[in-house]
Amino acid sequence: MAAHAAPALLKAALALILLFLCLPLLLLLAIPCNLFGAPSVDSADIQEMTAQAETLTATWKQQRTLEQKAVDLFVPLLPEDLGFIRIEKQLGNTNDYWMIAITSVHSEQDVMTIDEAKIVQTMQAKLKYELKAEYDGEGNFTGYVLVISDMTPTELMDKLGMDEQQRMWAEVIYNTICDAEYSAPNGSMDNTAGMDFSDVVFTGRGNSKDVVYFSQYDSRWGGLMYGLTNTIAGAGCGPTSLAICVSTLTDTVVTPPEVCDWSVKTGHRCEGSGSYHSLIPDGAAHYNVPCRGIGQNGNELVKALQDGKLVIAIMSAGHFTRGGHFIVLRGITDDGKILVADCASYERSQKEWDLSIFLAECNKGAAAGGPFWVLG
Repeated sequence: MAAHAAPALLKAALALILLFLCLPLLLLLAIPCNLFGAPSVDSADIQEMTAQAETLTATWKQQRTLEQKAVDLFVPLLPEDLGFIRIEKQLGNTNDYWMIAITSVHSEQDVMTIDEAKIVQTMQAKLKYELKAEYDGEGNFTGYVLVISDMTPTELMDKLGMDEQQRMWAEVIYNTICDAEYSAPNGSMDNTAGMDFSDVVFTGRGNSKDVVYFSQYDSRWGGLMYGLTNTIAGAGCGPTSLAICVSTLTDTVVTPPEVCDWSVKTGHRCEGSGSYHSLIPDGAAHYNVPCRGIGQNGNELVKALQDGKLVIAIMSAGHFTRGGHFIVLRGITDDGKILVADCASYERSQKEWDLSIFLAECNKGAAAGGPFWVLG
């Protein structure tokens, strides 16, 4: 009797899970057009779409909680005589940011085409379910296992029938909301191999603070894993920059490995790249450090540094990296030069830099309020 109930139970499980997983998606209206280099970023429509997308990014973080709520609601609906049922989740192949990118591209970045039916269709395409019967060592039926899993981005785009151009745009959107694994800029001559960073503090100038310095290459932790696919040395610029700010602005020294552990556990590690931009505001909140994103506002950037604040910047290819890279802006001189604490280069951290470099080379498609975040 219990075995025959499996198809009906599976349908009930799917309906409940889809209901709760789709709630965050109802806020999906658009991805900011400036991710695609659109020239009309000053128009009211584009600004409204950008604000809507920021709302989506914030709300999407609830997805994992909603998944668990769906499971919690499903279990009490099972008939008491069904036998033991175990829930097994194999989620995370297609993370929240991939879903934002794929759903947007699949809807042609057109707000008028994104309706509830299309949203549900995308979520249905992502998730896979299997209700398995379990037996003991003697072959006796003992209950069911409901396996909830999701496809990889490639599998999902295959299923949705997305062409090569659509896949390219989805990857562009995805890459704008996370940094890349660090790659040194062309001509870089940093010679910090084997250097002892344990007592390095950069002395403040003017209103700037004395800044605790950490290197992502430090022998104490550079070789430790950050997530599953790279080390702190290779991909930990985001957590290391945040550790610099937290340790400087609070009474507690927080090391890069500690921030990396928190980042992985809370889903801010972007495997195959570096960290999601949301690491900075979310991590600052976790460590009780005031933080606000100022976008690309150069005036606010200068004022923050003049007021003794620290600024974390996400940089694109140029003087600081060939890919994506988080650095700390730690002060400003009397003649307007910017001082940095670059966790990938002690040498670059000793130089004074023109403001124009940061405004030109920052990641202009940054998410979560970036490319500049004021801390303190």
